[in-house]
Amino acid sequence: MTTQPSPLRVAARYTRSVHLQRDFGTRASLDGYQVTPLVIQTIERVMAGIEPNATNRAFSIIGPYGAGKSAFGVFLAHFLTSPESSRRKLVRDHAAQDLPQRPIYKGRTLLPILVSGNNSSLRIAVLRAVHGALSNSSKLSAIADTLLEDLTAAAADPEVDPQRVADLVERAADVASEDRSHSGALLLIDELGQFLDYAARHDQRDLFVLQTIAEMAARSRQSSFLFVTIMHQSFDRYIGTAGATKRTEWRKVQGRFIDLPFLEPDSQILRMVGRALCPADDRYAGERAAWAAKVAQQADALSIRPADIGADEWAQLVAQAYPLHPTVLVALPSLFRQIAQNERSLFAFLTAQEPWSLPEFLLSAPRTSAAALPIYRLPQLYSYVEATLGPSLFGRARGQRWAEIAALRQHLPDLSPLVVDVLTTIGVLSALGQQRGLKAGQEHIAFALREHTGDDDITAALSTLADKRLITYRKYRESYVLWEGSDLDLDGLIYAARRIIGDQTSLVRLLQQQVSPTPLIANRHSYQTGSLRHFTARFCDAADLPAHISPPSESDGEVLYIVPADDEALDAARLWAEDRARADQPWAVAVLPQRVELLRDLLLDVAALRHVLSSQPELEHDRAARLEITGRLDEASRALDQAIGEIYGPGESQWYWQANSSKVASEKQLDELLSRACDVAYNATPQIWNELIVRRLPSSAATKARRNLVEAMLDHAHEELLGLTGYPPERAIYESVLLKSGIHRQESDGVWRFGPPSNPDMGIDPAWEAIQAFIEGSAGAARPVGEIYAQLAAPPYGIKAGLLPLLFMAVYLANVGQIALYEHGNYVPVPDMAIFERFLRNQSNFSVRYSQVSGVRVAVFERVARAFAPKALQKGGQLAINDAIMPLLRFVVKLPAYSKATRRVSLQAQAIRRAMLEARAPDELLFDQLPHACDLPPFIAGAAEDDQHFNQFFAALRSGLDELEAAYQNLVVEVREEIRRAFGGLSPDSAALRADLTTRYLQIAGETSDTQLRALGVRLENAGPDDAWVESVAALVARKPLNTWQDADVKMFETQISDLGRRFKLVEQVAVVRQVLPPETLVLRVGVADAQNERSVVVQLNRHAIDTSFTRDRLLKSLEGNDILTREQQIFALADMLHTLLAEPADQGIAPIEQTHSSERDHQP
Repeated sequence: MTTQPSPLRVAARYTRSVHLQRDFGTRASLDGYQVTPLVIQTIERVMAGIEPNATNRAFSIIGPYGAGKSAFGVFLAHFLTSPESSRRKLVRDHAAQDLPQRPIYKGRTLLPILVSGNNSSLRIAVLRAVHGALSNSSKLSAIADTLLEDLTAAAADPEVDPQRVADLVERAADVASEDRSHSGALLLIDELGQFLDYAARHDQRDLFVLQTIAEMAARSRQSSFLFVTIMHQSFDRYIGTAGATKRTEWRKVQGRFIDLPFLEPDSQILRMVGRALCPADDRYAGERAAWAAKVAQQADALSIRPADIGADEWAQLVAQAYPLHPTVLVALPSLFRQIAQNERSLFAFLTAQEPWSLPEFLLSAPRTSAAALPIYRLPQLYSYVEATLGPSLFGRARGQRWAEIAALRQHLPDLSPLVVDVLTTIGVLSALGQQRGLKAGQEHIAFALREHTGDDDITAALSTLADKRLITYRKYRESYVLWEGSDLDLDGLIYAARRIIGDQTSLVRLLQQQVSPTPLIANRHSYQTGSLRHFTARFCDAADLPAHISPPSESDGEVLYIVPADDEALDAARLWAEDRARADQPWAVAVLPQRVELLRDLLLDVAALRHVLSSQPELEHDRAARLEITGRLDEASRALDQAIGEIYGPGESQWYWQANSSKVASEKQLDELLSRACDVAYNATPQIWNELIVRRLPSSAATKARRNLVEAMLDHAHEELLGLTGYPPERAIYESVLLKSGIHRQESDGVWRFGPPSNPDMGIDPAWEAIQAFIEGSAGAARPVGEIYAQLAAPPYGIKAGLLPLLFMAVYLANVGQIALYEHGNYVPVPDMAIFERFLRNQSNFSVRYSQVSGVRVAVFERVARAFAPKALQKGGQLAINDAIMPLLRFVVKLPAYSKATRRVSLQAQAIRRAMLEARAPDELLFDQLPHACDLPPFIAGAAEDDQHFNQFFAALRSGLDELEAAYQNLVVEVREEIRRAFGGLSPDSAALRADLTTRYLQIAGETSDTQLRALGVRLENAGPDDAWVESVAALVARKPLNTWQDADVKMFETQISDLGRRFKLVEQVAVVRQVLPPETLVLRVGVADAQNERSVVVQLNRHAIDTSFTRDRLLKSLEGNDILTREQQIFALADMLHTLLAEPADQGIAPIEQTHSSERDHQP
C-alpha cells in the first residue's frame, strides 16, 4: 500500500477521534465543526433545563458509534460555558446551512465539569473532575478551600457513598454560582458506557451515583445544575445476562434521565461529506463544476437526489463530493450505518490509506487527464467493504446479501470487466436495501457505471448475466437482483397457480383471503378522551351487504371496504351507503373504490406465490428457489398493499358515514372522519388520561396495579389516598380515575368516602348513572354484572375493559350497604378480596341485587343496627341494610361446624341458623326469613308498626342466637363431665380434674403399653389452658376435632370414653398390687363379664410358692378328655367356674373383686 499523500486533501478534524477533556481546552478543536438542525434541536432541549422552574435537568444523549456525539459534547460544553453574544457567534461561525431561529442563546453560564469515559469507578472520576474544574479557576479555588479538601478526601476513598458524591457536586454548583462569571455548573460525562461496564462488573454504587446526581439536579433551584451523559445505547444494555431485578434497577436509573437521540439524517451526512472533500483552497474547482453539470441533473431525473435536498443544493453537493459518483454519495450513510460506526468509519473511508479507500484509489487508479480525478463508483465501494471487513461482513445485518456478491464474483467464468462491474453494482444496490432512487434498474446501472442511461454495452452485459442465470428481473421493483440458480421452473409453477386460483376465486374472496387490512386509529378523538379508538377493516362483497351493522365487540368501529363486481354493483352499494338506516350506525364507515379491478392481477400474483411456497415440497431442499419465491412474494405484497392504499385510501375512493358522503382526500381528513364517528358513537365516554388502565387489554403490570387498587378500595375506603404510600402504579391510576373525578373525596365530617363524581369535565357522570340505575333496577331480582359491562363497553359509553371494573367497584362501594353480591347464583354473605379477585378475572360469574329499607322495616333495621351494628346508623343517605345484617352473617359463618349442624338446640334456634346459612338476600333474611324462623309473621314494608311484634321478634332472635353461641361450650362441658365419670374423677372443675387425671396417669405411665392410654397422658400434660385439654382428649377418642362433631359422635364418645376409663382404672389396680410385691411376683388380672356386670380380680403368684401346675393340668385333661364338648363349650365351663369363684368372699385367698354393673355405669350422674 502506498504512503504517498493523496491528491485530495480532507479537513483535519475528520482525521482523528474526539476526546472531551483534551479537546475542550482549545477552540481549535471546533475548526470545521458543523452545526446542524439536530445540534440546534438538542441544545434547545438541554437549555430548557436551565429555566428556573425546570425539573428535567438530567439528559442522556444516545446515538450509535461514530455519530458525532463526542464532537457535539465539546461544542455543547463551549456553548453552555459562553455568554449570550459568544453563543450566537459560535453557532453562526459553524452553521452548516441556514438554520431556523430558536430561543437558545439566553440562559445562565455554567462551570464545565467534564469527564471522559474510562474503565474505572465513575464516583472517583466525577470527584476528580469536580476538583479539577474548581482548581483551574483561581477565583473559585480561592473560595472553595474546604470543598477542595473534602473532594480530595472523598476521591481517595474507594468506598465513597453515592449520596456523598452528589452532595459534593451540589456544593460545587453552589460555589460556582457565587462567582459572577457562572450561574451554576454543567456535569458532562462522555463515553458513559465505559463506566457502566465497570459498574456492571464491579460496583453498582457507580450506577446509583447517576441516580443521586440526577435527583439532585432536578431539585436544584438557586444554582442551575445540568447533568448530561453521552453513550451509544441505553443503560440496561450494559448488564448482559443479569436477572430481572437488576435490570429493573438499571431501568429505574435510566428513568431519571431524558433521552435525547442523536443521529444525523442522511442529508446532513451528505453535507458533511461535501464539506470534508471540498477545502477552502480547492485545486479542483473547475473539474467539480464540470462533473456536477454532467451528472447532477441525470441523478435528479433518476430520483437519486434525497427528498430533503433541493435541486440547487444537490448540484452543489455533487460538485463538492467529487470524485465520488452520486450513487456512491447517497449510499454512504446507509452503508456505514449498516456495517460500521457511522461518520467515524465514513471519514476513515475518506481519509485513511486502506485498500480501496478513496485516497488509495486516487493514488492507484489511472487518470483520463492530469487535471481530472478518477471517479469512485459502486464496484470500488464493494471492494473497500470486502477488504476492510473481510469475513466479519457476512455476520452483520444483511450479511447474506454481501456474501452472495462475494460468492458469485469468485465463481464467475471468464467474463469481461464490465459484466463483473454490472453484477457487483446489482449486488451492492441489493445489499443496501430499498432506498429512494437506489435501485438496480437498467438506467440506474448504466448511470452508475457510464454516466448515461442508454448504453448498449450495459444492455448486453445484463443479457449475458440473465442468460447465465446469475441475475433475475423483479417487475414490481423494476430492478435486477442476484440469482444463485435453481432447477425448478418457478415461472411455470407460478403461472399454473395463477390460472387455477383465478378460475376458482372471486375478487372479494381473494381480498378476504390474501389481505389483512391495517386497523385505523381515530387519533384526534383518542387524544382528547384518553381512550384509544381503533377501527377494524374488512372487505365486503357489494352483492351481500348487511342490512344492519352491529357495534363490533373487538374494536370501536368498523370500516367496510366494499368490493363491487361491476359498475352496477357499485351503484347498488352507493345506494346502500346512502340509506338512512346507516345514520343510526355511527360506528360504521363504508368505502367505495374506483378501479378496483386493478387489484386482481396483484392479488393473483400474491396468491400464486403463497400457493407455490406452501405446496411445493421441492422448495425445502432448494434454498435458491425458496429465497427467490420469498423475495418475489415480499415485493408483490408490498405492491399490493400500496395499490390497496391508493384504491381504498384517501384520495380517489368515496367515504360514507351516517348515510352521507364525506370528503377524505388526506390522512388528516381521514382521521377527522373517524374521530367524528367516535365523537358521535361514544358521546358518553369518560375522559380519563391513563394509558395503564384505559385499555382494552391491560398489561400484566396494569392488571396487578388494578388488583392492588381494588384491595385498597375495600380495606381503606375511609383513608386519604386509600392508604397508598409512595408512588406505585396503582397510585397513578387512583389519582387519574378516582381522585381527580371526585369519586373518592373527603366529606364535611372529615371522612373519605366513595360517591358520585363531582368533576363534570371528566364526563364520568353518564357511566356512573348507568351503573347506579342498573343496581337499583335489581331490587326485584339479582342481575348479572355482565349486563352492565356489555352496556358500558358498547356505544355510547365505549369504556375500555381495563377501566370498567374500577368504575363498577366505585359505585358498588358507594352503595355497599345496599347491595347483595352473588357468585354462580350463591349469595356471598361476607365478600373478601379473594371473592373480588375472582370478580376481576371473570365478572360474568357474578350478579347483584339491590336492597332498600322503607316503612315499618326502617324501625326493624334501626333496632337490629342498634343491637348488632351501631355504625350503620351513622351513615347518611339510604339505610345500609348490609351493614346491619353483616354482623349476624359473620356470627353464623364463624360458628364451629358442630354449632352449624347440631340438633341439640331448640327448633327455633335451628330455624334461625338455617335462615342465616341459606340467606339469599339481606332484606329477605331480616324482614321475611328470620321472623318466619321465630314463628312470627314477616315485616311488610307497608304495614303499621307493632311494638309487640318487634319485641317478640327480637326476644326470639336474641334467644336463638344465644343458644347457638352457647351450643359448643355446652358440648365441651358435657364431654368434660363424661370424662370425669369414665375415670372416676371427684372434682367437676376443669383444672382440678385435669390435675387429678395427670397425677394418676404419671403413677401408671410405666405400667402400660396401651398406645391410647399413653396418648391420653401426653394430651393431659401438653394441652393448652382452660378446656383445651378436654377438646384434645375428645379428638383423641373420637378421632376428629371436637368442633367438627356431629350429634351421633356424642353418643359414640360416651361408649368410647367409658371403655378408655375402664382400661385406665384396671391398669391402676395392677400398678397398686405391683408396688407392694417383690419384683419377681407374677401379677394377673382375671375378669368375667356378662350382660349385667363384670367381675374381676387381681391375683399374684410367687415363683417360690406352691406349684399349681398339677391342678391346671388335671383341669385341662378333664376338659380335653370330654369329647362331647366343643372348644367354645370348654371355655364356657371355665368362665362359669371363674364366675362362681369370683363371687366368693375375698377372705378365701383371692384379691378384692371389682364389680361394675352396666346399669350403674349407664345411669351415673
